[in-house]
Amino acid sequence: MSNRNILGNRAWLAAATAATVVLAGCGGSKNDALPLFRTAISVKSVSMGGVCDVIPVRITPVELRGEANKYANNRTMVVEIEMVGPTDENGAPMCNGSGESLPIAPGDWEFSAPLASGPAKCVRDVQPDGDLNIIFIDGVEGCSGAPPAPAYEADSSAEGEAAEGEGAAAADAVEPAAG
Repeated sequence: MSNRNILGNRAWLAAATAATVVLAGCGGSKNDALPLFRTAISVKSVSMGGVCDVIPVRITPVELRGEANKYANNRTMVVEIEMVGPTDENGAPMCNGSGESLPIAPGDWEFSAPLASGPAKCVRDVQPDGDLNIIFIDGVEGCSGAPPAPAYEADSSAEGEAAEGEGAAAADAVEPAAG
């Protein structure tokens, strides 16, 4: 047998061994079946000088809990949100944009964004079956979007006025007639 055939056989054997080792390492792990999920990020910010710049949203783990898919991110990341506009919204020039995080591990995460009115941030418990929408609106605290209208305060003040009016009418009815 020539040296050329021996070297060819050894090269083939080495390649086959390497392929076997690589394929053996490709087996699934127990957390492959866990959900792989992302957060949806929406930003609304006032335009500065008629320009809508990219807004970097920083996502930082605070406390990770439970098991995560092996492809889920468990480190700080920055998502660049492309802003479009400005559009006129009630007389204010507003920029709007949206994007997604990388796949994310479950737990508490801090989301922060530099908006025109100042830095906005919140901590959100991110779970696969929870609220995965992060909404930053310039001038609104947190990342849940616009706060709901305070219905309770409006109702209680209206009831208080009605009660005062009824009390006055009742007092007039009880007063004895001059006679």
